[in-house]
Amino acid sequence: MNNIPKLDNRVYQILSQPAPKAAIDLLGMRIATEVKNKYCEIMITETEAYSTAKRDPISMMSIHTRKMPESLVKGPPFISILKTYGSNLGLYILSGKKGTTECILIRSGKVLLGKPTMESRRKKKIKSEYINGPGNLTQALGITLKYDNSNLFNGPVYLLPRIHVLDQAIAKPRKNPQGGSTNLWRYSLSR
Repeated sequence: MNNIPKLDNRVYQILSQPAPKAAIDLLGMRIATEVKNKYCEIMITETEAYSTAKRDPISMMSIHTRKMPESLVKGPPFISILKTYGSNLGLYILSGKKGTTECILIRSGKVLLGKPTMESRRKKKIKSEYINGPGNLTQALGITLKYDNSNLFNGPVYLLPRIHVLDQAIAKPRKNPQGGSTNLWRYSLSR
């Protein structure tokens, strides 16, 4: 990893941590997309960590027992785009070590740049400065299944450092219809 530029190396170090730690460190960082010559950027305000099968009963390794998505085992600095509910997509930033399937779901973000583009992609007005929900977020950023396996340093989906001082982070249990996890691995910035 010696050929990674200095800024990317810091981001890589954050992502190389276990998912619960990396999920906290991602709060306040930015995700930018450049899709069809349209640039959009959000600040990450809510994340959800998925750890290893040993530590997490609803880990990706446990959920995808039959057909493991190829992108989930690549590790950082790659992303995995997976269907969450129905046709909605979720953006998962891979963390930990290669092969562990540790990842962080990006649940919500504050719009920084490209609001008109995000509104046209979602076909509705964004009434607040926040986009809530993994499916709404990927749609607004123009992220589709075609970007599965993308490298965060090469685009078209980029992870950028913080530009603001962090507010207090709040930890709570993940919402899961099957239950099985009481870990406080859902993190959000206080608004």
